[in-house]
Amino acid sequence: MDREISELHRVFIDGESCAVHACRVSALPFNVWWQGRQRPLEQTEEASFVAFPFSGDAEMRVCVKKPFQNAVVRPLSANVRVRKENGCAVFTIARAGQYVLETDGEHNALHIFADRAENFAKYGEPTLVFGAGEHRVGKIELKSHDRVFMHRDAIVHGSFYAKGATDIRIFGNGIVDGGWETRKSMHCYENYTNGCAKFYECTDITLDGVVFRDSAIWVVNLFDCEDVSLKNIKLVGHYKYNTDGVDIVNSRRVIISDCFIRSFDDAITLKGILQYKDKCVEDIRVENTICWCGWGRTLEIGLETVAPAYRRISFTDCDLIHNSAVALDIQAGDFAEISDVTFENVRVEYQSDSLPEVIHNPPEKQYDGFGKRHVPMLFCAENSEYFINDENYFWYDDLLKKERKGRAGSLKNVSLIGVRAVGDAGGDLPALRVQFKAPFTGEEILVSDLVVFGKKVGKEDCNVEGTHAHLLRFI
Repeated sequence: MDREISELHRVFIDGESCAVHACRVSALPFNVWWQGRQRPLEQTEEASFVAFPFSGDAEMRVCVKKPFQNAVVRPLSANVRVRKENGCAVFTIARAGQYVLETDGEHNALHIFADRAENFAKYGEPTLVFGAGEHRVGKIELKSHDRVFMHRDAIVHGSFYAKGATDIRIFGNGIVDGGWETRKSMHCYENYTNGCAKFYECTDITLDGVVFRDSAIWVVNLFDCEDVSLKNIKLVGHYKYNTDGVDIVNSRRVIISDCFIRSFDDAITLKGILQYKDKCVEDIRVENTICWCGWGRTLEIGLETVAPAYRRISFTDCDLIHNSAVALDIQAGDFAEISDVTFENVRVEYQSDSLPEVIHNPPEKQYDGFGKRHVPMLFCAENSEYFINDENYFWYDDLLKKERKGRAGSLKNVSLIGVRAVGDAGGDLPALRVQFKAPFTGEEILVSDLVVFGKKVGKEDCNVEGTHAHLLRFI
C-alpha cells in the first residue's frame, strides 16, 4: 500500500471523490519509559484523514473497508447525525472545523479537517514555498522574519526548528511528516530530536493551518517562547513514545485556537524545566480545540513545574473526545506557584469500552487491560515530585534537589465552570480528585455548573476523592 494513501476509507464530498491520507495511531494505552527503542508496530493501527476547503454545507459519503453496524461523528457537541446507506456512512457537515468518524468504536477512525477559507496573504511574501508534491528536506532551521507557505497538496518530510528568532510564520494546509527522524535521547528537552516543530527562545511565532503527522517525540515544542499563535493546526498520526501534542515550556502569551490534537501522550501540557527555571508560564489560552489523548492527561499543567509561577491560564470551549488517565489535570511536580487557572465550557466525552493504561512494557509482555473497566478521571489536582530517574541524567536530578531546598509550590484560584461529562461511562461516575503532600499548599477550587451525563451535580452526588477533596467548593 502507498504510505500516503489509505485503503480504509473512500470519501466523497458532495459527490466528488476526495484524497484520503494514511496515518498510524496507537491501538492500545500501552507505554514504557524510554529504553532506547521505539514502539513496536503491533501496538499501533492504521487510520485515515481527509482535509478539504470548506465553503458551505458538505455532504460526506464514507465507504468503509470493514463492514460496520454503528457510526458516530465526534465531537458529540457538533450534533452530526449519521445514516447508513449501502454500507457507507452518510452525513452533512454544516460548519468548518475538525471531526472524527468512528465505526463500531474508535479503531481505524477517519479524521476530517474541513478548513475554512483563510487569507494567508496577510502573512506577507513567503521566503520558502512547498508546492504540491513530496519534499524530503529533513531539519529546516528558520531565521527571523521567515515566511513558510505549504500548498494543500504538499507533503514535507522534515521538521521546523528555530532558536533565538523572531517574527516567523508557517502557514498553509500541507502536511509536515516527522517520520524521517529517529529518536536519539531519553528526554525531549534538547535538540537531539526535534519532532515536527521545535522553537527555543523565540518570539512572535505563528503556525496556521498545517497538518503535523508521525513525530518522533513531542510534536510541537515551545521552550522559553513568547507571543505564539497556534491556529487551526491539526496533529494526527502519532503513536511513538512521548508523542505529546503541544508542549508549552516556560513560555508566555501563547494562544492555541481552533486546533485538532490527537496524541499518544499528553495532548496539551504546560511544563517548567530546570534549563529555564527563572521563566514563568503565564498568559496561556486554549480555546475551541478538539483533543484525543491516547495516553496520560489531556489538558495538563505539569508534571514538570520548575518555574517561579504559572498564572493566567485558561482552557475554554474545548471538546475532549477521548481521554486516558485524566481529562483536566494539574500535576504540581515542583515549586511553582500556580494560580488563576480556569477550565470553562469544556466537554469531556466518555466511552464505556475505554481501556486502562499499562506502563510496564518490556518486549515480552502483552497488554493485559482487555476486559477491565476504566473510567478516565474528570479532574485531578495533586503534587508529586518529578525526577527523570535515568542513570544518564543523574546530574539533572541532583540539580533539581538543590533548587528545591526551602521552596514549596502552591495552588490557588482554580475554577471549573460549565464542565460537561458526556457520553457513556458504563454506569460509573468519573472522579474528581484533589490530593497534596506538604509543604505544598492549596486553596479552594471552585466548581460551578458541573453536569455529569445530563445531570447537574453537587458535591454530595459527585464522585470526589483524595485527602484534600474538601477544597472542592461546588456552587
